Amino acid sequence: MPKQVRTLSVYRKLIERSPEFRLVSPELTKDLARRIGFEEIPTSGEAILPQVVGKATSFNSQGKEIVRRDLPMETYSRMIHTSWQDWHGKEHTGIQNRDYEAYPRDFIPPPEEKLTAVEKDGKLVAASRVIRRDEPEADIVVLLNLFLEIFPSFDVVAPDLAAPLQVRSVKWNILPPGEFPFDRARRELDSYLKKLPKDERAVATERIRTITRHSPDFVAVGVGGFSDYVVFGFTGQQRYVLESPHTGNATYVFRDDWEQISGYTKREILQGGLQEERLIHNKRWSRAIGELINRP
Repeated sequence: MPKQVRTLSVYRKLIERSPEFRLVSPELTKDLARRIGFEEIPTSGEAILPQVVGKATSFNSQGKEIVRRDLPMETYSRMIHTSWQDWHGKEHTGIQNRDYEAYPRDFIPPPEEKLTAVEKDGKLVAASRVIRRDEPEADIVVLLNLFLEIFPSFDVVAPDLAAPLQVRSVKWNILPPGEFPFDRARRELDSYLKKLPKDERAVATERIRTITRHSPDFVAVGVGGFSDYVVFGFTGQQRYVLESPHTGNATYVFRDDWEQISGYTKREILQGGLQEERLIHNKRWSRAIGELINRP
């Protein structure tokens, strides 16, 4: 079985047998469920944006950028973790902002295809949505590549699986309530931060330190394809800060209530328009985030 396809390839004849179909995984074991992004074997009806395990899942949940080498370079700013010496020769380590030149990039939004746990022949499997044969080939290829990347095998089946009456999307794991000073936030987010490269982890930790200075009263960690986001809630100020640790991403600040935010898709978050502000991680970020959280 190929690891990735660019066209319908060897699956074309199989797919063309029916006007509609679904892709389904083998029976879900704990290992397969966790590979998708569930903490345990899900119940029938739970749907999730698969977590990143490779190129296909990365594009599905995060989108991708096309470098525009046909355009002039532009100046950008980013936070980095580095060491330097002061004029006494004493060495310091910390976060600095650096300007750099780079080509502009066009962003292709993520498809955000979810997988749903459903019953098939008395077994729990992960299934795609119902796919129409006449859909754009590129959309079907996205789903094929997801299944090729995540599972050791998959089946193409008729669409009439025993799906539950209501599908529940799993996006966020809300941590135990209470005050979240930096030490507690860092401890609670330890497994989240450990996934990052060392230098990126140091930058993310400093941003968490800055946000927690303003005393959030709850924290939620993304699950599956949302695992690159943490939400810091400031309910008294009616502010909700969505922070991503990855260099180059932005911080989103919302005024909406938590229930409304939890319903947003990543595409809605990334494309913007629903947030109060979108703050790029640059030299003005630390001051701007405090002003936004405490703005009347």
